[in-house]
Amino acid sequence: MATREEKDDFSLLILKRAQRMRIDHMDAVLTYCEEVSLEPEVAATLINDELKSRLEEEAEALRIIPKKGRLPL
Repeated sequence: MATREEKDDFSLLILKRAQRMRIDHMDAVLTYCEEVSLEPEVAATLINDELKSRLEEEAEALRIIPKKGRLPL
């Protein structure tokens, strides 16, 4: 089980990578996994809540998963 610090470090690395390479967050996770020979299932255990939220938003926009009802803010 990954610690909170490990999750935060991994997620920050992915967020910066996505921004630097101008790619989606999911693509950033997958390209990182390929580069360091990390299984995507292992990477999934390292994702914190912030990155998970961004991944869900991207998946909803791409219609990979159904949209959730959101309250207007």
